[in-house]
Amino acid sequence: MGRDRSKSSSDSDDYYREKKRKEESHRRRDERHRDSDRERDRRRRSRSRSNSSRHRRPDGHQRGRSSRHGSDYVDSSLSRSSVASHFATPPIDVGDFENWVNILAKVDQSEDVEYAREKYKSFLLRYPNCYGFWQKYAEYEKKMGNIGEAKKIWEQGILSIPLSIDLWLGYLADVKSIKTFPPESLREVYDKAIDIAGEEYQSDRLWLEAIGFERAIYIDQLCKQTGKADCRRIGVLFDRLLSTPTLHAQSHLERYVQYLNTVEPHLLLSDREYDDILRMTCKALGKPAEELVHQVQLSYICQPTENGMLNIVAEPGEGTYPITVNSAQHDPTALQFMRTEIIARRNEIFLRNMEECKLRSPFELNIKRPYFHVKPLDYPQLVNWMAYLDFEIGQNNEKRISVLFDRCLIPCALYEEFWIKYARWSWKNTKSRTKTRDIYKKAKTHCPTSMNLALSEAGFEESMDNFDAALRILDSFRQEYPGYVLLELRYLGTLRRKSDNEKHAPATDYVVNQYESLIKDSQSSPNLHSFYSLKLARYQLKAKSNPSLAQKVLKKAMSIDPFNLQLYSQYVDVAYSSDSMTEVDIIRAFDVALESNLRLEDRIRFSQRKLDYLEELGSNIHAIEDHRDYHYHLLGQLPDSVTIRTRFVNDPNRATLVQQAMPPQQAMVYTPQMQPPTINMMPMMQMQPPIAFVNQASPAVQLTLIEPTTSTIYLLLLSCSERRREELAPSKPTSEHTLCSSNCLSFALALTPQYCPAPSSK
Repeated sequence: MGRDRSKSSSDSDDYYREKKRKEESHRRRDERHRDSDRERDRRRRSRSRSNSSRHRRPDGHQRGRSSRHGSDYVDSSLSRSSVASHFATPPIDVGDFENWVNILAKVDQSEDVEYAREKYKSFLLRYPNCYGFWQKYAEYEKKMGNIGEAKKIWEQGILSIPLSIDLWLGYLADVKSIKTFPPESLREVYDKAIDIAGEEYQSDRLWLEAIGFERAIYIDQLCKQTGKADCRRIGVLFDRLLSTPTLHAQSHLERYVQYLNTVEPHLLLSDREYDDILRMTCKALGKPAEELVHQVQLSYICQPTENGMLNIVAEPGEGTYPITVNSAQHDPTALQFMRTEIIARRNEIFLRNMEECKLRSPFELNIKRPYFHVKPLDYPQLVNWMAYLDFEIGQNNEKRISVLFDRCLIPCALYEEFWIKYARWSWKNTKSRTKTRDIYKKAKTHCPTSMNLALSEAGFEESMDNFDAALRILDSFRQEYPGYVLLELRYLGTLRRKSDNEKHAPATDYVVNQYESLIKDSQSSPNLHSFYSLKLARYQLKAKSNPSLAQKVLKKAMSIDPFNLQLYSQYVDVAYSSDSMTEVDIIRAFDVALESNLRLEDRIRFSQRKLDYLEELGSNIHAIEDHRDYHYHLLGQLPDSVTIRTRFVNDPNRATLVQQAMPPQQAMVYTPQMQPPTINMMPMMQMQPPIAFVNQASPAVQLTLIEPTTSTIYLLLLSCSERRREELAPSKPTSEHTLCSSNCLSFALALTPQYCPAPSSK
């Protein structure tokens, strides 16, 4: 396996110069080739990312969707988010949003209801988080006299943005204006609003609106003397509000105290709490309850309102009338004691809630834009939202976590990272398939071109062994937005896992066919062709246990991309790791890499690996020696300026001889010598500096080549005992040094090729 060493010195120099020139030429050609491929792939990805189905097909001919935009719509190119950065740029063009705003500004002045509905529906389907346009749409329907349609629009807006306090208040205001709408149904709407949006940090207005509605109901029942008049629902709402972190939480206790001072405790408290406080009062005052509570008659002036309910006014006027109501009243001393106890209990709840508000205040102060807009959020705000979510998840309150995610995904709706985080948290903690699927459905509305979102949704379906749904999601996305390598790999991986799960052998053949199709389609891009070839080779080796086919795939890829180091490494690894490969097959795999047009440094590394293999597992000593000579020959071709590190030179586990204070020397290049030169001999010990043993090689170690005759002496020395070594050593060592290690002797002897005589007949 060694190379011919019978050339003259000049021929050898010419050979190496020509070889180096060819390698440089190949390297420059390879770089130009790769740059061209990268530019072509970049343009292809750019086209596939920016061109949605609306751009690739005429209106009305879209894949799986209908034309949603009229002639007034001017659609701009959508820019896909980059998965390289943690927070990607939103995949929405600001110009597209501004076009819509201009269209809707004209629509508001139009009398054509059908035209206006078409435009509003198209816009809100594309940007469902714009609560202001839901309001405008509802107001437009009201202006045109369509109260029922306006109510439906409010409800649709609330379904899209359930935490929008403005939408809830607008909806409630419209419902209250309907005289035929029963109060009990209106109370249900308020209860639903509080249950859904009451945990929102800026929900104070909604809470106070609900409390005001309950006060109106209480006064109406009091005036009608139905016997059902009590304000316990007001007390329940206040208790919930005092324990909910909100923006104006600090003012709610004062509101509660003010209202408490206007009503009797038994009307505000639950029966259980009232009885408990009454017992405490009786015990403290030393009086029975009968002495502390007595019946009185109270007079009020009532006045009907526009919605048919009654209200209490201070002065009589047109339409007013007086009423007299029987009511229980407490002794002033007892009343003062009871109110003090009630306030003390509520104060404990209030203080705990203020601590919760204090924990969340730093995050809330950094929220500069709580509403939706197509313009990107500032990076500090994105980081703040992510930190806020992590904090709330750490508090382990499922309701608050869910509300915060819904809040976050109003301003951050265009960022796929938050949708994926929400869906994963939901499935992990709630195990609700319906809720998790709803999250992914909303996410695709805002981020329809997100590959990571498609991967996450497919992974969710596959985690429930729903392979068909996962494959549909992946196939739909890759058909709509082609050009994503990771998506193709996930699709094939899902197919493979499905076949493994169902023990369906033909599916593995289908996976191979898909890989071959991808390889065929990517022949114009050597990088992509090599990438898919590596994947197919690994699949053939691991899934189908066929190393021969794996090597066949790699060899074909080498013919298209001959300078791809990964192909050769994989080719060798296939032979090295397969039990069915013989020693001859492994050596042949190494030779494929060594005979290639790879860089000299890469071939030296392959040569070192082959030498290691032969030393460790080789069965032919002649092959070992021949390849050792070839390895030295490759090393000799390295220019002086190139530093290459291999385990043969820089193994830290070997004892290494380091010369101290040695001036830098040029590495020797092998030049055949026909006869020993005549030089003046100098004793080695007088010229060589002291030698020290260290545990690892110095970073500046350079490999010095030795002649075959010297190499023979080294091998003999390493195989002999101490006494035998002294007999074989030359009588006059030279000043030139050579590093050498041994597992059993750990010594070195410096020789020089110029001094070593030609081998004798002995």
